[in-house]
Amino acid sequence: MDDDTAPPPGLRRLDRHFRWRGSEVSRLEALTDTVFAIVLGLLFLRSAPPQSYGELADAMKSLIPFAVTFAIIAYIWVEHWLFARRYDLQDPWTTFLNLLLLFLLLFYAYPLKFLFTLLSIALFGPIGGLDVAHVMQGYEHVGIDGLFMIYGIGYGSIFFVIALMYARALHFAEALALDPVERFLTKSGIVQASIQGGVGILSAGIAAAGVGVKSALPGWIYIAIGPLMAVHGAWEGRRVRLLQEGAAQARSLASNP
Repeated sequence: MDDDTAPPPGLRRLDRHFRWRGSEVSRLEALTDTVFAIVLGLLFLRSAPPQSYGELADAMKSLIPFAVTFAIIAYIWVEHWLFARRYDLQDPWTTFLNLLLLFLLLFYAYPLKFLFTLLSIALFGPIGGLDVAHVMQGYEHVGIDGLFMIYGIGYGSIFFVIALMYARALHFAEALALDPVERFLTKSGIVQASIQGGVGILSAGIAAAGVGVKSALPGWIYIAIGPLMAVHGAWEGRRVRLLQEGAAQARSLASNP
């Protein structure tokens, strides 16, 4: 997309350091939005609206795991949306990674909500007829460790696919005419997605080793994502400022030889 058609950086608070190359919604992006909407609808779908105060209270309690699941899915959607706006890549490999991301999202949406429903019941009590005993029926065939492994591998796979998408964008850095800040932010996108994917794989590894499974340690390990993202964000911000200052000095020297 040409510079004169790009949104002015000063009017765009989100991602203001990146020149957006995508303006039109592609068929692949439209499909992605549809899949995200379907996933959210399936996760909160109820056969009938609440017809009593007790059913309404149960519906409100079920909002807790839904809200956490919604936040994760919304975060993934924002990552995909930013990727499409930044790079507008439609090559076969990027298309395959997009479709793989949708497949993983559809496949792991229910395990995602199930895990947070279990944690919510354990912390805040039963939700209607759902209690820990009911939710854990049949767990002996898989085990608590198996649940955490399934979730960790799924979560990690989703974010490693996003990391591969950013790596693909970096491969086209010359063709996309990425400036130094954009190149760095692309590399930073790989690091950020890899950190999140790594936490998921770490959780699966802890569960596979049987460490702290009874105390749900493989689940609580995801709390580490917050501090890790904060450290990464601070590092990214400092690097962007340094690159911008260097570019400004270079322009100043070029204009005043």
